[in-house]
Parts: sequence; C-alpha cells; structure tokens
Amino acid sequence: MKRKFLALVFPLLVTTILSSLTSANALAQSRKVPLEPGRIYTNLTTKFAFPPKIADFIREPDLTEFDPAGKDIGIGYNDILHNIAATVFVYPMAQEPPNDTLKGHFEMCKKEVMDKHADVKLADQGKTTISPGGKKQVGLHATFTFTGTFALRKQQPLRSEVYLFSSGKSFVLYRFTYPAERQATSEAAVKTFVDGLEWPK
Repeated sequence: MKRKFLALVFPLLVTTILSSLTSANALAQSRKVPLEPGRIYTNLTTKFAFPPKIADFIREPDLTEFDPAGKDIGIGYNDILHNIAATVFVYPMAQEPPNDTLKGHFEMCKKEVMDKHADVKLADQGKTTISPGGKKQVGLHATFTFTGTFALRKQQPLRSEVYLFSSGKSFVLYRFTYPAERQATSEAAVKTFVDGLEWPK
C-alpha cells in the first residue's frame, strides 16, 4: 500500500510533524474514533490494546481508522514532561513488492521521511530489538534529524525515530519526534514506551 505522511496535532500545546503512511484512498475513508477516557482501547481485528497512559505518555482522545474494517489504525500519545510526540500505527501488510516485506517497506518509510523535509539527514539505522511486555520483538529502526516547528515554538533542530516491526499479517510502526536538545532524556523515554506497550499474546 502506497502511504503518505499525515500531520497529527498535540492537544493544546504541541504541534507535531508525526507521520502515518496512508494512501490517498485511505485518507478519503479515514475517520476519527473517540476513545473512552481512562479505559484501555483494544482493536478487535489486530488485538492490540492501547492503555490511556504508558509511563509519561498520555493517549490522544481519538484514534484514526484508515479503513472501514478498522484494520488500519493510528493512535497518538504525548509525553509533555519529555516533550515527545508519539504515534503507533498498525496496518495490513501490502501484497505487492516492495511493501510486502519488512525490509522493503522500511525503505519506503524512510523515503517518505527523507522526501518530507528539505534539510533531513539519516543519523543512524539498523536492526533493533524491543521487549514489549517482556516479549522480544526484532525489527528495523532509523533516526532522522531536521529542522521544524515543534511545541508551538519557532523552527528548531528535531530528531525523529521510526521503528518498524511485523506482527502476524500486520506492520507495526512507531514514530517519535522531539527537540534535538532533549535527546538524552527522550531516547530513554522512547525505550520505556516501546517496551511498555504490550503486544497481543
């Protein structure tokens, strides 16, 4: 599935440049689904569960469904303490190359980020291992640097991390963006989040 980056917004304070890879057709069908405050939301198709809070990350009040069946979803979290914008996307694997493999789709995800920002640089990339709920998952990770507006402030150096994994017949993509000056504390907070969001058993 050809996907295009979509901006999401922090409530009240922070405007972020997070992205979802979403086809034009999916964007036309997308809809916001209100989440019940204080309750865990479990997606009936993928079985992924999204609690209202993970460490210092607070869940957005709505999730986005990009298809009528609810198999293609995106949900945001905000860590105001560490100034991090996060989004998790779970969506079906495409049936055609290059998006039908983890490596091939990861290259497409990176290209979307590189095409989006004029001064973007790929800081690092490679295999990564996370332990959501104590269960090891192996995927791919890349970090980008670029200049952008964040938290309603003037243009500033930013870092953005992309994690991509597969779960059954779905891709699981995490996107984190934060000010470059907060790298030390933000990287630790990101790790806490990816290890804290449990996957289906």
